Amino acid sequence: MLIDTIALELYSHTEQWKEQGHLFLHDDFFMLREFGFASREFLVPSQPYLLRDGRVVLVRQGVARYTFNLVEYEFVAGDLVVFFGDTLIEKRSLSPDFQLDAFSFHPSSRNEELIILHSSLMKDSTRTIIDQHLSLIWSLAQQQPFPDENVRMQVESLLHFVSLQQAESTATKPASHQEETLRRFISLVSRHASRERTIPFYADRLCIAPHYLSTLIKQLSGKTVMQWVNQTVVKEIKVWLAYSDETASQIADRLNFPHPSSLTKFFKRETGLTPTEYRQEIGAIKDA
Repeated sequence: MLIDTIALELYSHTEQWKEQGHLFLHDDFFMLREFGFASREFLVPSQPYLLRDGRVVLVRQGVARYTFNLVEYEFVAGDLVVFFGDTLIEKRSLSPDFQLDAFSFHPSSRNEELIILHSSLMKDSTRTIIDQHLSLIWSLAQQQPFPDENVRMQVESLLHFVSLQQAESTATKPASHQEETLRRFISLVSRHASRERTIPFYADRLCIAPHYLSTLIKQLSGKTVMQWVNQTVVKEIKVWLAYSDETASQIADRLNFPHPSSLTKFFKRETGLTPTEYRQEIGAIKDA
């Protein structure tokens, strides 16, 4: 299994990032405080990265635009974002003053959805409790030996609190049935596109007719079902090409292509490059 590629960037280039803010690294846990990625190049634009583990991110200042599982979001100071792992992420833009707090965690469930608490909707008391959790987790992480269980308990406490706040905010403005179907569809694609690439599969999971699913997704998102699926698969291929030494044959097998030539033809059609050309191109960018 491919490791968490953003964690790999931090652990592989530690000295480059220490000057950006407070950085704590320990085995399979990291935490950032008042960290400013905008002052250095972090994450190649248009190159997808894979979050295997979960993340809690609090935007301290500035504005960031990222795509998560093909959906673009804008985050501003005060926004809190929680990912529960297996997320494809792409950087769009960061303001020069962008700064965040963040830490990694191992999700207890891979089926939980993205949580976003927007600063404009967050009560002062909610913001205070989140800050208190982050400060306590940071303080605990500095202890020797590393107190795994204490950190885990505080992380679970914060996640539970945030989930309750999101449930409260969505209860006041519930999504329509069609919006909920689109959300569930995108979630299914992000989890299954590497193995399942047929419209009936997703229609069956959503308990609706394939034709209705095709019509609904096109109307709501402007993209067809297969565009969602194919673009997700392309991004997964890009991650494997950029962050593994696996051959096209091995990647084809991993992503359920019948043979390597099928993967090459598919990738060339979608990107204009062969897997080998893309690997060379992204390698040159990362080495620059």
